[in-house]
Amino acid sequence: MQTSDLYSARTTKVEEPKSKKRFPLVYVVLGLSFCVFAGSIWFSSYAKNVALLRQPVYERQKHRIQDAIYQLELEESTLTSIQRIRQIATELEMVEPTDASQVVWDK
Repeated sequence: MQTSDLYSARTTKVEEPKSKKRFPLVYVVLGLSFCVFAGSIWFSSYAKNVALLRQPVYERQKHRIQDAIYQLELEESTLTSIQRIRQIATELEMVEPTDASQVVWDK
């Protein structure tokens, strides 16, 4: 008599379902994340070094422009001073304004 495979006394190896290999994908994503992180650190440090190298140039340009602005303001104040305007008025033989006209203009 033959026994059926269902009632066999012999143990059979049961195949377990193979798990999908996702570990390489996880490692790839982790590696790319690390590369992006390292790249951002390098780029920020490089940008900081470039900014530190260029800062003295920008400071010199800023001071040169501020000096030019102060020089122009000084020249403007001398050109529009009351003494200079009175000197030009006397050279052109213009009449000095009266007190009444000064009061009107002050208001």
